[in-house]
Amino acid sequence: MMRSRLKVIILFIVVLTLQTFNSLADEWPAPTSQHAVSRNGKYLARIVPGKSWGDTVEFAESKKGAYARGEFYEKQTDRSFKLIADVPLQNPIAPVHVLLNDQGYLVTFDNWHNAGYGKVVTIYKASGALLRSYELEALYPAKRVEEIPRTVSSRHWLSENYGFFSETDESKVYAYDFRGGLFLFDLPSGDYEYLEGGQYQLLERMKP
Repeated sequence: MMRSRLKVIILFIVVLTLQTFNSLADEWPAPTSQHAVSRNGKYLARIVPGKSWGDTVEFAESKKGAYARGEFYEKQTDRSFKLIADVPLQNPIAPVHVLLNDQGYLVTFDNWHNAGYGKVVTIYKASGALLRSYELEALYPAKRVEEIPRTVSSRHWLSENYGFFSETDESKVYAYDFRGGLFLFDLPSGDYEYLEGGQYQLLERMKP
């Protein structure tokens, strides 16, 4: 009897500890410049962190300033890289993940220290022009947004499984979410579709 009660108490402490960790643990390394190179080596993008802390969750009282900037480069015949564009991005500080395809399209996911807030997916053309951007509320119905795991500063909708759909065709970007659902973002249109059944639904659809 005593041993059974002890197990219940230990289990309660473990659950309470995990809940506390999930709601409070929220450490982020300092933002730094990021670089992305296309697989064919033709395009390069450099992301310079912004300083608009006042536009982030939890820092609303802080000073607002310049957003992150994106430098878009294209390789020349002499093997040097020419700066094509230097433009402000949709991120107050910096994106969390960056992809650059063989046509120079730049795709960014989430915001530094604010995953799941603001523009969570943004697509830019090789010219640096903004193609499309999405907030969570545009990707999910309101009820699903409420189900997303949260920490103090972030809504963790995106898994670590994302990238280009094919090594030979980078016209689609895939991203698995917290439930195992699958987003497919089309380049160059910027449109997306969501497969709630994830990989299984995709495989079923691909059957002859």
